[in-house]
Amino acid sequence: MRMKRGLILGVFSAKGGVGKTTTVANLGAALAQKLKNRVIIVETNMTASSLSLHLGILDPPVVIQDVVFGRLKVNDAITTTDYGLHIIPGSVAFTDKLGSIDLRGILDELTKKYDVIILDSAPGFGLEVFAGMKACDELLICCQPRVPAIAGTLQTFRAVDRLKIPVFGVVLNRITGKRFEIPTSDIKRTLGWPIIAEVPEDDMVAESVTRGVPVVLHAPNSPAAVEYRKLARAILTHLKARKRIAPRRKRWLRKRGRKVK
Repeated sequence: MRMKRGLILGVFSAKGGVGKTTTVANLGAALAQKLKNRVIIVETNMTASSLSLHLGILDPPVVIQDVVFGRLKVNDAITTTDYGLHIIPGSVAFTDKLGSIDLRGILDELTKKYDVIILDSAPGFGLEVFAGMKACDELLICCQPRVPAIAGTLQTFRAVDRLKIPVFGVVLNRITGKRFEIPTSDIKRTLGWPIIAEVPEDDMVAESVTRGVPVVLHAPNSPAAVEYRKLARAILTHLKARKRIAPRRKRWLRKRGRKVK
């Protein structure tokens, strides 16, 4: 079995508004500071695309819909930034009917070129959501410390469990500390998964979206930026572990007389 060069990491949640797109943009930008031109973020929310807006790309010349519907090859749909992060954006004006789609072949092609491929997803459980999930190696699940968001997170875990896709952890977003929020300790017990980043509500995030620059670059010392960089460090550590596992697996296969690709 050949291990993929790049990790396909999806960011998902059944609930909208919990910070999936903000997480993708900032995690991608933070990783790109260490892995310049080796990280790409990909819009898989076909019907309500907004990822490109977080990078200040208002009218992208090529979009993921062009690739999905066979009008372009995936490598021709990549847009680059000045800070080393690459993106395949989506059309903010897409209104066509969306049928069954398969993203696995498209994304597997990117694993030959990038160390990390991060997917932004739609909320809910539509066809585009499951298409994205099935293409992933691992998932990050986004949540907010509020009852509806936690319910949506539990739904997402159930869907992921049925598909047998590994979950890397939970990103808890937009924490205000107000008394109506569910305490983090209770969320950990309810979800049963590690929370690997706790991102506070931060005005700098909203300002960064308006400026079209991820907050990790726009306001690197802001509370939210600090947490997103912490998340990026966790992913980098995970990537190093994956690279160590691959040679060990090859040695294990050789000892048993199996062919190694």
